[in-house]
Formats: sequence, C-alpha cells, structure tokens
Amino acid sequence: MTLLELAILSSFGIKTVVFLIYAYLYSRYRERFLGIWTAAWAMVMVKTAMDPFTFTIIKNLPMLMFYETIAMLCVILLAWGTANFVGKRLSPFWIYSTASLIVITGIGLWLGWSLVHLIFLNIAVYSLIYVYTGWILLRTGESHGPSKKITALAFIVVGLHQFNWPQFRADESIAHWGYILDSFLRLGIGVGFLLTYFEKTRYDLLEKEAQFRLLAENARDIIFHFRLKPRPHLDYISPAAAAITGYTPEEFYADSRLLINRVHPEDRPLIWSNGKLALKETPLSFRILTRERKLIWAELHFTLLRGRDDEITAVEGIVRDVTARKELEQELFRLDRLNIVGQMAANIGHEIRNPLTTVRGYLQVLSRRPELGQYDATFGLLLDELDRANALITEYLSLSKNRLTDQQPRNLNAIVKSLAPLILADAVSSNHVVRLELGAVPDLHLDEKEIRQLLLNLVRNGLEAMEPGKAMTIKTVATQEAVVLSVRDQGREIPPNILEKLGMPFFTTKENGTGLGLAICYSIANRHRAKIQVNTSSSGTTFAVFFPRAD
Repeated sequence: MTLLELAILSSFGIKTVVFLIYAYLYSRYRERFLGIWTAAWAMVMVKTAMDPFTFTIIKNLPMLMFYETIAMLCVILLAWGTANFVGKRLSPFWIYSTASLIVITGIGLWLGWSLVHLIFLNIAVYSLIYVYTGWILLRTGESHGPSKKITALAFIVVGLHQFNWPQFRADESIAHWGYILDSFLRLGIGVGFLLTYFEKTRYDLLEKEAQFRLLAENARDIIFHFRLKPRPHLDYISPAAAAITGYTPEEFYADSRLLINRVHPEDRPLIWSNGKLALKETPLSFRILTRERKLIWAELHFTLLRGRDDEITAVEGIVRDVTARKELEQELFRLDRLNIVGQMAANIGHEIRNPLTTVRGYLQVLSRRPELGQYDATFGLLLDELDRANALITEYLSLSKNRLTDQQPRNLNAIVKSLAPLILADAVSSNHVVRLELGAVPDLHLDEKEIRQLLLNLVRNGLEAMEPGKAMTIKTVATQEAVVLSVRDQGREIPPNILEKLGMPFFTTKENGTGLGLAICYSIANRHRAKIQVNTSSSGTTFAVFFPRAD
C-alpha cells in the first residue's frame, strides 16, 4: 500500500469516526444543526472515498459532475449547520452561487471548456464559503472559549488550503501530505465544533440556572425540591420560606423534618403518613404553623419524580400562601349566612313579636286580679321570659338585610366618648380596666345607633373573655385607606376551630349566649361597607373594624 493510499484510508477513517459521533449526538439530542452537520460529514466521507479514483472520474463526465456536486453539498451543509448553530440564517447568496456553479460546471464540461479553469472556479467558491463560515463562527455565538476560535481558524485554513490542493494532488510524491494536512484540519473542525457545542450547552445551562434562581429567589411562593432516596432530605427551598413560615432556608436544610413538622398536625396525614409520602392529588390545601405560632392556609402544587422501577424518588412543587383567599371565602360564607338569617328576620320577626306583645298584655292584666295573687311569682317569671324572648327577637331583627339605616356624617371618637361612661361602669363592676387611645380621625357616614351597638357588643365580649384585673384598650386610628376602630382584650387565645366560626349566626361558646352578638357586628359592618379582622394570640385578641374613608 502506497503512502497516498494509506493517507487516504486514514483520512477516510478519521472522517468516519467524526461522522459517527455526530450521528450519535443527533440521535440523542435531535438538534437541527447536528442533523445538518451529520449530513455534511456523510458528504465528506463519500468525497474522500472517491478520491483514489480522481483520474478515472475526470474522464467520466457524469461521475465528475457527481463528485463536484458532493463537494459543493459538503461545503454548503457545513456552512448551513454552523449558521444554524450560532442562530444566523445562511445568506441565500452562497446557496444560489453553489447551485449556479454546479450548473455552469455541467454546461462547461459538456461544451468542452478547460477543466483547469472549471476546477479553479469550483475551488474558489467553496474556499470562500469555508472562510465565510469561519468568519461568522468567530464573530457570533455565546461561547467565547478557545474551542470556538480553534474551529473558526480551522475553517479559514481549510478554505485557504483548497487553493493549493491541486498542487498537492498533481504531485504524487507529496500528495499524501495534502491528505494528512486536510485530515488534521477537518478533525480540528469536527472536534472543535463539538467542544464549542458543549461549551454553548454549558453556557445555556448556566444562564438558565441563573434565570431560574432569579425567578425562584424573588418569587412570593415557596419553591422546593425534596428528595426521598436514599434518605429524605431537602435539596432546595426558595427564600420565600422565610417570609411565609418565619424559618430560613438554612434551618430547613439543617432539619429535614422541619418542612413536614410545620404542617398542622390535623393536616399532616395528607402529606406524610407512616413514614411515607401520602400525596394523592394536586393542588392540596392544608394549614401551616409559622414560627410565631400563627396559623396560615397554604396550597401545594407538586410533581412526583419517579425512578426506573417507577418508585417515587423525589417531590418538587410550589407552596402558595392562600390565607387571604381562605379568609375571603369564609367572609363570603359568613355574609351569605347573615343574608339568609336577615331575610328570615325580616319575614318572621314582626310576626312573632306581635303575638308575644298580646300575651304579655293579658299576663299583666291577669296578674293584677286579687284572686290570682298566689300566682304573682309565676306571672313574674312568665313576664321575664317574654321580655327575654322579645330582646332576642330585637337582636334577631338587627340582622335584617333590608333594615333601613340613618347614616350621617359622624365622628367615631365622639361615639366612643359618649359610650365611655357605660363602658367604664361595666369594666369597674367586673374588676377590669379600660383604656381609650383615640387618634385624630375624619368624619364618616355612620348610623350612630348601629355603631354604638357594634362597639358595645365587642367590648362586652372582650370583658367576658378576660380574667379580673386585666385591661382592655379601645383605639381609633386613621390610615390612608380607612379609619380603624379596634378593641383589644387580654383574654385567652381563640382556638383555630372557633376562630373559623366567629360571626356565624347562633354560634356561641357562652352558656347563656344567643350566638347573635358577633353576627350583628358583622351585619352592621357589612351595611357600612366595613371589614372586621381578628388577630388572636396568647397575649389577647384584637377585633379591628376597618371603615373606608369618605374622602
């Protein structure tokens, strides 16, 4: 085997290996430019396989045209794939030039033009395409590593090498050096392009990771990845965890059980049961206990990640604070109940009160008869019970949705001060202290009678909730959006199961309560377009009524 044949065989082997690498990568990743480059290297292989028969090909017009077409396709595919890789569109000029050159070569060979001139014209065109491809690779693309520069330089050198290729091929004593040089240059292109591709992939991954971290670390929701195998531990949790739960990400990383332990004990079986993940459906609503022992509602959207044996290996998802939405749902439910009870009050309240008035009148007449004097105690008991029923109906009528209100410009401070003697008397009788902290507030459109009733209900509830010696604070303050009336006691914390039901008609924890006091407060607030917020802790409970400002 001659040196030339050995050089051609080695060149064919190198190009075959590069072709197989590109074909494998394309089969795995399905990138368009990899497919184009695979086709280009297939053309390079075919052209190299035909090189030993160059002198035979020159004498056969169809074979020569096929050979030149393969050479042109090889160059244009390499250029097209490179342009696609760097996000550029290959200039149509080169496509039209290549197609025109193939046609001109065919016509020239058929008309008997000089073969040397035609070959030089072909070499000039695809040499320029090689140089142009190296130039666009050098000037564009995200990768700035040395591999891109090496690949671009190899393209340019291969393009320049085309001009001396006829000289190498004409002299068989040095022809093998031409093939060796061409093999190394094309190997540099193939390997360099692969390294450039991997550098670009790494650059894209780093950029996407940075974008993900920017998104995750600025998101208001908790984003997490919890691994179950080989041991349960937290891989990632976003900084929003600190704002929602009060615990920093570092604390969650240090204690793998902290994420589960923050879930309310009653809701924990929905997530973790018997040492195993119990997640069934998404989204999932549950309660979380914060560091301050505050109860919030959360909604979990999750994805279960499985291994090869279909076993769950990790769970990742988003935890969203939906406390405001839950409170709104509860408020709407409470108002709906109030509306139903209000409609019932408007329809039957008066019908019940009228017969009671008649009965009470006859009892009073009968109680004055001398012959019935022995029943005075019984008549007194009956009249007291009727008065109690009448008072209950009066409260019931306060829930009426269609009740007319007399809203006039009033000042909350004036209403509080007018009630102060009565409130202080109640406080003194129960051995409590009442403090007034009245700030400057603007006038509002209020029904004075209803606001007095609302304030008295809240104050008496607070006094009954406190032990003797404790203090109550009545406060008014103006914000940009509202005027706030708050009543704060020093009683016990309201349990979550009771907190959810506050304001529901007929719900009470008192032995002799009617369950209408807070319901009336919510109804009055609704008629004044106000909102009631409840904050409770071990140090006491605050009922704050937010009245929208008239100005």
